[in-house]
Amino acid sequence: MLGRFSHIGVLVSDLPAAVERFCSVLGAQVVETGHISETKTDVTVLDLGGIHLELLSSREPNTKVGRLLRERGEGVHHLSFEVNGISERLAELRSHGIKLLDEVPRRGLHDRQIAFLAPQDTSGILIELAEENSYKEHD
Repeated sequence: MLGRFSHIGVLVSDLPAAVERFCSVLGAQVVETGHISETKTDVTVLDLGGIHLELLSSREPNTKVGRLLRERGEGVHHLSFEVNGISERLAELRSHGIKLLDEVPRRGLHDRQIAFLAPQDTSGILIELAEENSYKEHD
C-alpha cells in the first residue's frame, strides 16, 4: 500500500543554524529548500547518508509548526512514504479503520499532495503519505 520511504520530518527552532550544523558537523548536503505559504512553514531537505531529513520551521509562533515547537520542542515530527494515487490510498486506509488527520490531500512542498495518518492508529508514529506531481516509479 505504501511506496518507498521518502524522508524523516524534523522540527527545528532555528532553520539556518540547524542546516549549518547538519552540513558542517554531520556532512549533510542540501537537496532543496522552500516555503509553504499556506502553513507559513520554511523547509530544507537534507541528504544525510542517503536518508532525507526534512527540516521544518516557522517564524510565525501561531502556526501549527510554531505551536508544536513551543509545546514539544525540536525533534522528529513524522515519517513520510511515497504513494501513487493518494486519494485511493486514503480511502483504503479509512476502510481498514485508520483515522486520517487529513481526509483529503493538501498541498506540500513543491505542490506535492500530502496527507497525515492519526498517530494513535500507527503505534504513536505520525505518518505522512506524499504523492509527487507526476509520480515516478523508483527502482
